[in-house]
Amino acid sequence: MKKAFYIAFAAALLCFSSCDIYEFGGASGPSDTVVVGQTRLAAEKDFVAPRLQEMNDIIVDNTNNTESVTFLWTPADFGAPVSIAYSVYLEGNGNKALVGTSKTNSLTITKADLNGIVVNSLGVKANEAADVSASVEATVADTDINAVKSANTVSFNVKTFKAKLNFLYICGQFQNGWDVANAPQFWETGGGTKIYSIMIDYLAGGTITPGEDQGFKILSQRAWAGDYWGYSGLTPSWECPENNDQNFQFGTTAKNIYHLTVNLKDKKISAMGYDSVSLIGNFAESGWNTDVDFVYDCVENVWNAGPATFSGGNNGFLIRFDHGWGKNLGTATKASDDVENGFELEDGGADMNVPGDGTYIMKLYANRTPFVLVMEKQ
Repeated sequence: MKKAFYIAFAAALLCFSSCDIYEFGGASGPSDTVVVGQTRLAAEKDFVAPRLQEMNDIIVDNTNNTESVTFLWTPADFGAPVSIAYSVYLEGNGNKALVGTSKTNSLTITKADLNGIVVNSLGVKANEAADVSASVEATVADTDINAVKSANTVSFNVKTFKAKLNFLYICGQFQNGWDVANAPQFWETGGGTKIYSIMIDYLAGGTITPGEDQGFKILSQRAWAGDYWGYSGLTPSWECPENNDQNFQFGTTAKNIYHLTVNLKDKKISAMGYDSVSLIGNFAESGWNTDVDFVYDCVENVWNAGPATFSGGNNGFLIRFDHGWGKNLGTATKASDDVENGFELEDGGADMNVPGDGTYIMKLYANRTPFVLVMEKQ
């Protein structure tokens, strides 16, 4: 009889130690319960929310952007010693953005990163001041328990600045042989976004044949000594064929042209494929009927199209993709700050015009956001 009792008792202990039992306590009983581990939490109404400390106004500029900004708060309390995950948010200009996460009672970021969030996520213009508010949410780590909202919000003013754009490089077979010393450079979509964009001709180095290495990698510098990423470091948005070198590849059905977006913050890379990028308009070689394709120069990292001969003063043209009107670029009226004699392009923009009659070579810089066009008169 004793033997049977011990066996039953041992079985009960084994079940207790192996089964996850997370419960809200409280006098109201089972209606307050939720399963989270083997810890009994307080009733949800008794959870204690974190409270942010006040923040001073912040000015960000080129002289202090590496300095730190720290958000501090009192700890949340779920009625038991559990691991707590905190998320800090900023709101302003009608938008809300995640600043970061922490498992302590503080979060520290650089002023440059704060500037990037306020400018790129909240939509505040560079070199302007804006009132923002911060809040913090808490939840039991690694569970789906509803987050406890901040007990308060803290308002402060941020004076932004126009951040310097960071850049990366791309190296691959499309350069006619992995020429790392001349790897094309490409830039952030905005200062502090940690998102980078470039359009390349993936097949410039040849055509896909069985066994051919038509891959590429993303680099932090024009050398293999620095950081670089293949599909183990950045998750591709497409089904990337596996290979021994972990190179990004598009497989045997690859298109010629890919607009790549690298997100270092989320460790992802995405691609949009096209068969052509072309010039069409009221010039002799086109007449709004014939496309003049751009050709990618991977050494100069520029797309060239032309010649395009304009006459008679009616000098309109557009850039379009896949010889159709599903996607086009136009309205080149805003001068580029970074490309000499260049104009920024708009998706779906109106007809562009050359400054006068004559023959032009069009140079498209697709390694920045937005793309930039230079109309080079011959």
